[in-house]
Amino acid sequence: MARKLLSITRQLQALADPRTLHDLYNVAGAEVYAQVQDGFTAETDPYGRGWVPSRAATRQNRRTLRETGALQDGIRWKADSRGIVLGTSGPANEYATYHQRGTRRLPKRQFLPEPGQMPRPYEVRISRAFNRYFTERFGA
Repeated sequence: MARKLLSITRQLQALADPRTLHDLYNVAGAEVYAQVQDGFTAETDPYGRGWVPSRAATRQNRRTLRETGALQDGIRWKADSRGIVLGTSGPANEYATYHQRGTRRLPKRQFLPEPGQMPRPYEVRISRAFNRYFTERFGA
Protein backbone atom coordinates (compact mmCIF):
# COMPACT_ATOMS: atom_id res chain seq x y z
CA MET A 1 0.00 0.00 0.00
CA ALA A 2 2.79 2.42 0.92
CA ARG A 3 4.57 1.66 -2.38
CA LYS A 4 1.42 2.43 -4.39
CA LEU A 5 0.90 5.68 -2.46
CA LEU A 6 4.52 6.68 -3.16
CA SER A 7 3.98 5.95 -6.86
CA ILE A 8 0.83 8.11 -6.95
CA THR A 9 2.67 10.91 -5.11
CA ARG A 10 5.48 10.83 -7.70
CA GLN A 11 2.98 10.92 -10.55
CA LEU A 12 1.22 13.94 -9.05
CA GLN A 13 4.56 15.70 -8.57
CA ALA A 14 5.43 14.97 -12.20
CA LEU A 15 2.18 16.63 -13.29
CA ALA A 16 3.22 19.86 -11.56
CA ASP A 17 6.67 19.78 -13.18
CA PRO A 18 7.04 22.45 -15.91
CA ARG A 19 8.72 19.82 -18.11
CA THR A 20 5.52 17.76 -18.04
CA LEU A 21 3.49 20.81 -19.01
CA HIS A 22 5.97 21.48 -21.81
CA ASP A 23 5.58 17.87 -22.97
CA LEU A 24 1.79 18.16 -22.92
CA TYR A 25 1.81 21.43 -24.84
CA ASN A 26 4.16 19.83 -27.39
CA VAL A 27 1.72 16.93 -27.75
CA ALA A 28 -1.17 19.37 -28.16
CA GLY A 29 0.79 21.56 -30.59
CA ALA A 30 1.60 18.62 -32.85
CA GLU A 31 -2.06 17.58 -32.86
CA VAL A 32 -3.33 21.09 -33.61
CA TYR A 33 -0.80 21.43 -36.42
CA ALA A 34 -1.94 18.09 -37.89
CA GLN A 35 -5.57 19.17 -37.62
CA VAL A 36 -4.83 22.44 -39.49
CA GLN A 37 -3.04 20.44 -42.20
CA ASP A 38 -6.08 18.15 -42.44
CA GLY A 39 -8.22 21.26 -42.95
CA PHE A 40 -6.16 22.22 -46.00
CA THR A 41 -6.58 18.71 -47.39
CA ALA A 42 -10.34 18.70 -46.79
CA GLU A 43 -10.68 22.41 -47.69
CA THR A 44 -12.60 23.10 -44.49
CA ASP A 45 -12.25 25.54 -41.64
CA PRO A 46 -11.47 24.33 -38.10
CA TYR A 47 -15.19 24.08 -37.39
CA GLY A 48 -15.93 21.78 -40.33
CA ARG A 49 -17.39 24.35 -42.74
CA GLY A 50 -16.22 24.00 -46.34
CA TRP A 51 -14.24 26.77 -47.98
CA VAL A 52 -15.73 28.60 -50.92
CA PRO A 53 -13.74 27.26 -53.90
CA SER A 54 -11.63 29.91 -55.56
CA ARG A 55 -12.45 30.77 -59.16
CA ALA A 56 -8.82 30.25 -60.18
CA ALA A 57 -8.68 26.81 -58.53
CA THR A 58 -11.93 25.83 -60.23
CA ARG A 59 -10.72 27.08 -63.64
CA GLN A 60 -7.35 25.35 -63.30
CA ASN A 61 -8.76 22.17 -61.74
CA ARG A 62 -6.67 22.52 -58.58
CA ARG A 63 -7.27 22.88 -54.86
CA THR A 64 -8.22 26.16 -53.15
CA LEU A 65 -5.39 27.89 -51.22
CA ARG A 66 -2.85 25.50 -52.71
CA GLU A 67 -1.49 27.30 -55.80
CA THR A 68 2.02 27.63 -54.36
CA GLY A 69 1.58 25.85 -51.05
CA ALA A 70 3.18 28.81 -49.24
CA LEU A 71 0.24 29.37 -46.90
CA GLN A 72 -0.01 25.74 -45.82
CA ASP A 73 3.77 25.41 -45.61
CA GLY A 74 3.93 28.60 -43.55
CA ILE A 75 1.88 27.21 -40.64
CA ARG A 76 4.07 27.11 -37.54
CA TRP A 77 3.58 26.29 -33.89
CA LYS A 78 5.69 26.59 -30.79
CA ALA A 79 5.13 25.21 -27.30
CA ASP A 80 6.57 25.84 -23.88
CA SER A 81 5.39 25.18 -20.33
CA ARG A 82 2.81 27.99 -20.63
CA GLY A 83 1.01 27.12 -23.82
CA ILE A 84 1.04 26.93 -27.60
CA VAL A 85 1.46 29.66 -30.18
CA LEU A 86 0.05 28.83 -33.61
CA GLY A 87 0.38 31.07 -36.64
CA THR A 88 2.03 31.67 -39.99
CA SER A 89 5.54 32.64 -40.99
CA GLY A 90 7.50 33.57 -44.08
CA PRO A 91 5.71 34.49 -47.30
CA ALA A 92 2.40 33.27 -45.83
CA ASN A 93 2.33 36.28 -43.50
CA GLU A 94 1.69 38.58 -46.46
CA TYR A 95 -1.78 37.23 -47.16
CA ALA A 96 -2.76 34.81 -44.37
CA THR A 97 -4.98 37.37 -42.63
CA TYR A 98 -6.96 38.03 -45.80
CA HIS A 99 -7.85 34.34 -46.12
CA GLN A 100 -8.36 33.83 -42.39
CA ARG A 101 -10.75 36.78 -42.02
CA GLY A 102 -11.95 37.44 -45.57
CA THR A 103 -12.32 40.84 -47.21
CA ARG A 104 -15.01 42.62 -49.13
CA ARG A 105 -13.80 40.88 -52.30
CA LEU A 106 -12.26 37.68 -50.90
CA PRO A 107 -14.39 35.08 -49.12
CA LYS A 108 -13.30 33.97 -45.70
CA ARG A 109 -11.36 30.70 -45.88
CA GLN A 110 -10.44 30.27 -42.27
CA PHE A 111 -7.65 27.78 -41.61
CA LEU A 112 -6.77 28.47 -37.95
CA PRO A 113 -9.15 28.29 -34.98
CA GLU A 114 -10.24 31.51 -33.34
CA PRO A 115 -8.00 32.46 -30.41
CA GLY A 116 -9.34 30.94 -27.22
CA GLN A 117 -11.82 28.71 -29.05
CA MET A 118 -11.01 25.02 -29.36
CA PRO A 119 -13.08 23.31 -32.06
CA ARG A 120 -14.56 19.98 -30.97
CA PRO A 121 -12.52 17.85 -33.43
CA TYR A 122 -9.35 19.44 -32.04
CA GLU A 123 -10.45 18.67 -28.45
CA VAL A 124 -11.07 15.03 -29.31
CA ARG A 125 -7.73 14.65 -31.07
CA ILE A 126 -5.79 16.32 -28.25
CA SER A 127 -7.63 14.30 -25.60
CA ARG A 128 -6.66 11.06 -27.34
CA ALA A 129 -3.06 12.21 -27.63
CA PHE A 130 -2.98 13.14 -23.94
CA ASN A 131 -4.34 9.70 -23.05
CA ARG A 132 -1.51 8.08 -25.05
CA TYR A 133 1.03 10.35 -23.35
CA PHE A 134 -0.21 9.52 -19.85
CA THR A 135 -0.35 5.80 -20.62
CA GLU A 136 3.20 5.85 -21.96
CA ARG A 137 4.52 7.98 -19.13
CA PHE A 138 2.66 6.59 -16.14
CA GLY A 139 1.24 3.26 -17.31
CA ALA A 140 -2.34 2.16 -17.61
